[in-house]
Amino acid sequence: MAKNIFSAIIFFVLTGFALQAQVSRTQWKLSTKKVSDCEYDLIFTVTIEKGWHTFSVVQLKGTEGEVFPTQIMFRPAKGYTLVGPVSETKPSPQYDETISKTVYVHFNKVVYTQRVRLNAEGKVKISGTYENQVCNDQKCETPPSDKFDFDLVGTGACLKK
Repeated sequence: MAKNIFSAIIFFVLTGFALQAQVSRTQWKLSTKKVSDCEYDLIFTVTIEKGWHTFSVVQLKGTEGEVFPTQIMFRPAKGYTLVGPVSETKPSPQYDETISKTVYVHFNKVVYTQRVRLNAEGKVKISGTYENQVCNDQKCETPPSDKFDFDLVGTGACLKK
């Protein structure tokens, strides 16, 4: 009987840690906007829990290793080309007392956009990962990176250069 009670306690403690570890401070929603027959905007809309912030994709000089910028990484493939860097809604400069430096952050909601040009006719899969760090006034959390996939369709016009 004591062994069963001990096992139950261990189960509930471990389950509690697992549930706590899975708390996400951000919700990512992915969408696309067709710009032309061969160009699309890949849109990453991130809603951030109240009281928390995430960092810009732009890292200010001197903050390397102290804050972790949001990263959206694309798996190279012949079917598409990135057009410029990832853009984002305007971040807010904020002085971070823990590192005594100004950083760029987003509160509440941020939209990251990557334009792509399709180089193929038919179905084109664009895959990759994203990762970010979220912080509040007391601590920072770095959730594991997450995968994304976009399935787009190119036309014959995309084969022309």
